[in-house]
Amino acid sequence: MIAVVCAYLLPVALVAGSKRSKGHEKNGWLIGTLLFSWVALLLYISIVPKHGRQKGKAKR
Repeated sequence: MIAVVCAYLLPVALVAGSKRSKGHEKNGWLIGTLLFSWVALLLYISIVPKHGRQKGKAKR
C-alpha cells in the first residue's frame, strides 16, 4: 500500500521541485498531476521547455 501511495505522489513531487515553470502555471500542473498522475507528468515533460521561459528575444 505504501508503494502505491509513493508511486502516485512521485509525479507531484517531481513537478513541485522542477524549475521548468513558475507561479500559476506550476499550480495548474500540480493540480493536473494530482488528478491524472503519470499521464500529466509525461505531458509536463513533453510540453514545458527544459530551460524555462526565455525573456525577450534571443540574440543572433
